Amino acid sequence: MAYEYVGKPYARRDGVAKVRGEAKYVADLLTDDTLHAKVLHSPVAHARIKSINVEKARALPGVAVVLTHEDVPAHVYSGTGHPAPEDTPRDQRIIDQRVRFVGDTVAAVAAETAEIAQKALRLIDVEYEELPFYLDPHDAIAPGAEEIHEGTGNLLGDTVFDYGDVEEGFKQADYVVEDTFKTPIVVHTPMETHVSIVIPETDGSITVHTSNQCPHVCRRILGVALDMPVSKVHVIRAEIGGGFGGKQDTVQEPLNAALALAAGRPVFLEFTREEEMYYGRTRHSVHFKVKTGVMKDGTIVARQMDALSNTGAYSSHGHIVLMNAMGQFSALYPVANMHYRARTAYTNSPVAGAMRAYGIPQLTFATEAHMDNIAAQMNMDPIELREKNLIKTGDFNPHNNYRVESCGVQCILETGRVLTDWNNRQTVQVTGDKRRALGVACFSYAQHTYPHGNEMAGARMTIVEDGSAVLAIGSSEIGQGNDTAMLQIAAEASGIPVEKIKLVTGDTDVCPMDWGAYASRQVSVSGMAVKLAAEACKKEMIDVASVRMKELSENLDVRSCKIVDTRSNAERGDLGDVVFDHCYNLEKPRVISHEIYYSPHTNGITVGAVFADVEVDMGTGRVDVKKIWSLIDAGTIINPQTAEGQVHGGVFMSYGYGLMEQLLLDPKTGKILNDNLLDYKMPTILDMPEMEVHFEQTHDPHSAYGNKSLGEPPAIAPAVAIRNAVRLATGINFTEIPLTPQRVRLAIAEKEREANV
Repeated sequence: MAYEYVGKPYARRDGVAKVRGEAKYVADLLTDDTLHAKVLHSPVAHARIKSINVEKARALPGVAVVLTHEDVPAHVYSGTGHPAPEDTPRDQRIIDQRVRFVGDTVAAVAAETAEIAQKALRLIDVEYEELPFYLDPHDAIAPGAEEIHEGTGNLLGDTVFDYGDVEEGFKQADYVVEDTFKTPIVVHTPMETHVSIVIPETDGSITVHTSNQCPHVCRRILGVALDMPVSKVHVIRAEIGGGFGGKQDTVQEPLNAALALAAGRPVFLEFTREEEMYYGRTRHSVHFKVKTGVMKDGTIVARQMDALSNTGAYSSHGHIVLMNAMGQFSALYPVANMHYRARTAYTNSPVAGAMRAYGIPQLTFATEAHMDNIAAQMNMDPIELREKNLIKTGDFNPHNNYRVESCGVQCILETGRVLTDWNNRQTVQVTGDKRRALGVACFSYAQHTYPHGNEMAGARMTIVEDGSAVLAIGSSEIGQGNDTAMLQIAAEASGIPVEKIKLVTGDTDVCPMDWGAYASRQVSVSGMAVKLAAEACKKEMIDVASVRMKELSENLDVRSCKIVDTRSNAERGDLGDVVFDHCYNLEKPRVISHEIYYSPHTNGITVGAVFADVEVDMGTGRVDVKKIWSLIDAGTIINPQTAEGQVHGGVFMSYGYGLMEQLLLDPKTGKILNDNLLDYKMPTILDMPEMEVHFEQTHDPHSAYGNKSLGEPPAIAPAVAIRNAVRLATGINFTEIPLTPQRVRLAIAEKEREANV
């Protein structure tokens, strides 16, 4: 179906202001009376604070307030950026007497300048009673391990999902293939670190300017942490300089609010890059054991997975990440017999939270590397193995309890065959020490959290006297193009052009409630709320016009701010004139405005495949990615321009995940060894290979215009597609990423030694 606004490459609403430097981020909102905050972080991985002396710090000129665990509310809360009811345990305090990782909060200072606050930190004397610490989840859950959180045994969650009879399936199988895999800890590294300004108001409330992705959720969490009614918490989301899930949690706002309330003045707290890397959030490292039973023709009859995740010192999103992975384990390759066990452990590592695609990059690395290993053992084309077993329209997911209503992955694989010349390139090309090969990986991703999480979004559209409109939404623009997509949906549904709709967003006192930017849910869930509100406004505009023009409503429409006769397409009048008269009708005054909330009761699935053309230098271990093809079924594409940008960004992140990014911890101390952008290796634009993007547009019947999730899916599969190409090129079963030159070269050397024995 052809649309007037949806499917068109509109320039981003926020683009010009950001390019000109006019967009207002939190750091741009500083005023002269704002104090600057600094945090004293624990130098040890696990300890009780025996004593702490802050008298010298408090006496330092320019210091307004110093806080320790003795000075803040002792309420336990969860900073997880999810709506109520909470799905993770409350295990955090604003400042605790016990520190659980290197970087945990010990004390905080607010002073006239950042320099004074930093100097005050050096005047605080702390005595620690050190405790045993664990960086590996296996060690943390071993019998007799010191509990990081009392009564947990360091096991945050242990969930088993069974479908059919997996043991009987293995007995029937002609081949049974087993593998183990491990993914690393990585960090989000947005350009803007976590930052907030908290202003104490005269009525006892607080105003919080923050870069948080989920302002309504942040408001609720602040209320819990501070023991304050949510009506006293006003959260305003400023422009966000990148989030990728790391700013979904309420990480620093409770501490900053405590400082502001104690000082009675606004307080600015901004993490340094080093703080961001150990005090922000990370992606979970996961250990996988995978086992699959396959028939001779490639049909999978049994699948089994055991996953152990490292959530770090606090739960954050914790076990929910593996639960999300469980849903996609059962979705992408549905079989009659499945077993999945998910365990999540506390450790004394930095806190792991939400990161782009929420557990699915880890899962997909394990499952898609495993699929290639199966194909190799059976001497079968990796695409053929996938085609025989992949999800298709009409399939039922027993874990998520929904039926797939749109799925273009089979078409995507056929398109990929042609684009990559797959059939003619399944042999390794050899040039001296260079080995070149193609790899492939498939993926799936749900577009929101139903049925396992509450889903709701609201939108309010108001028609202004001149026929323009104001759209208020609670969803968040974090650089992904959300605001522009919402304007396109509103324009399509209302008949008012994009450029004549003003957007209001990010303010919990003004905007309708919305859970925020996570799960790639916004254009799906929030977009439907926008469509419903815009349609309601359009209906009322037409009804008003029909009375004024003495015409049946069904014969009128709103197009480009004109009232149009649907029979002849002739213009009958200007929308502004109709709305103006309606607003100033003193006998029955009425502003056309509709606020609507939407909650989905099904969940569409985004699917796709990534192909990688890779060359490996057998002498140095260097992996050179020549080209990546990213093919995605994300339903109807709302904005092709921003959609392609999302794919490029996702491939960029996954490229780094597969080849270079890893947070390294010192096993002797628990300290991060590479907490800066010099030692933490991540790709730059100069590292990126040639890229080709292809959208297979299907139609999801439960979203605004057939669209499905796109923000996170592009970041799922490139890493494992690269790994699969490297496996083919080298003949080595790599079970861990990143594939750094050192890791690849050592594996090649080991293979050479074994060959010479």
